[in-house]
Amino acid sequence: MLNRKRKSRKAIAHEWDVNDLELTDVIDIKFLQKFQDDFAKGVGLASVTVDPNGKPVTKPSSYIRLCRDYTHSTAVGDKRCAESHCKGGEKAARAGKPVIYECHAGLIDFAAPIMLEGRLIGTILGGQVLTSAPEEEKYRRIAKEIGVNEDEYVKALKEIRVLSKESIEAAANVLFIVANSLSNTAYQKIKLQTVIDTITYELNSLKQCTKL
Repeated sequence: MLNRKRKSRKAIAHEWDVNDLELTDVIDIKFLQKFQDDFAKGVGLASVTVDPNGKPVTKPSSYIRLCRDYTHSTAVGDKRCAESHCKGGEKAARAGKPVIYECHAGLIDFAAPIMLEGRLIGTILGGQVLTSAPEEEKYRRIAKEIGVNEDEYVKALKEIRVLSKESIEAAANVLFIVANSLSNTAYQKIKLQTVIDTITYELNSLKQCTKL
């Protein structure tokens, strides 16, 4: 978190920089986790929030069995997921809005960027669904590549929901609006507090001068 224990006028005025702010500085992770869990249960889409490097900052919500028990169970699969998360976040950041894409395991995911002054500070990733009936051979090949049992992988594949692209886009937009509203509100509070700190310092300095 930000260090706000500096005393000089210069330090107060420059005690933070927007480029130093992280997701945890502007959004309470416990609240985000609760919102993410409730959202995932309500709409039936898995979700997780990651930092700009693709590292999770929340626990996964409603992950499907294919991802939780198989794809993430091997080093190859887990690494591919992290890379896919990072690419999805970067693509969303460039677009400045949610994007829908196919992950490395052939599932349909979305990335909703959390931006601050044009800079990506995190991404809410979700999905783990399909928009059409899957081609079994494609997923058998993926199972072989990541090192899991092909038959079990295909069995888990059949449990995945098929949704329209429009439904996925709507869900991504909700997360995008809420997360960015939270981060920008917190950012404005930080800016306001810095102004207050600076004014307070100036007033205290003035009082000290009048006593001399």
